[in-house]
Amino acid sequence: MSGPATAPPPEALRRGIGRGTFVATVVVVGLLMLGAGLYAGKTYYAGASSAKPTYLVVGTNIPFPPFEDYNYTSGTYFGFDIDLAGMIANATHRTMVIQNYADFSVLLKTVGIGGVDMAASAITESGSVGVTRNASMAFSEPYYNANQAVLVRTASTLTCPSNVCTQEQLKTLTVGVQSGTTSQSWADAYLAPNMSNPSTQYQKFTTVDTEISALRASSLDAVIIDQGPAAAIAASSSGALKVAGTIITGELYGFAVAHGDPEGLIPIINSVLSTAMANGTYTALLHKWFK
Repeated sequence: MSGPATAPPPEALRRGIGRGTFVATVVVVGLLMLGAGLYAGKTYYAGASSAKPTYLVVGTNIPFPPFEDYNYTSGTYFGFDIDLAGMIANATHRTMVIQNYADFSVLLKTVGIGGVDMAASAITESGSVGVTRNASMAFSEPYYNANQAVLVRTASTLTCPSNVCTQEQLKTLTVGVQSGTTSQSWADAYLAPNMSNPSTQYQKFTTVDTEISALRASSLDAVIIDQGPAAAIAASSSGALKVAGTIITGELYGFAVAHGDPEGLIPIINSVLSTAMANGTYTALLHKWFK
């Protein structure tokens, strides 16, 4: 990859959720809950395929706070990733259009073939917990470091020594993950092989909200999800959910574009990230969205 090799600062490990808006021109697309069909995003915008594109079509997958989410009252997307994507859109001199995909796996396939210009959805780059995505997508320099976490109901008696959960603590539970994510990659590799009955204990969900609903309804004992969203969901659950512990995976998030970067976006994205980290903007966004 071209561009700076700046690692995310230690503050990127801080957890929580905040709310706010970012000054950028955003065209909000209605929540198109796409379960199938690729190359949908850019076909809605004639300017996106012109010699000088008018729009930067950004694919995402909500809800995944504090990285990306949607306010149904105001009709706006918001989050850490959305703010950074807005900065990238400004640098390309395009208007940002956000395209939501209900299925995270479909989002990854779509960006890989150029169906959206860029994906901003807390996407782990290749090399973490068995993930091999660089063969189908191109990534920016990493902008955030993360681990997985175990989300449970507040009444759960699950204990994780030193706040670190392993397959040993989870193998007797009924556990949910979101399909296509690093949560599934870790559970496929380490948890399912150690379960006595994975066909019933291990459940995959298309969206985060459905797996959280299953956890709240006691259909699941635990949900494995990225640590930042786990903390945010617990904080907004009115005391119903808590984070039982961390699963150390050492993931690095990056912004994804089509394989081979045909639009030449990676150098622009890396430049925006490098500048933001150098001038304090990145730190300000961390303080805005993470506590």
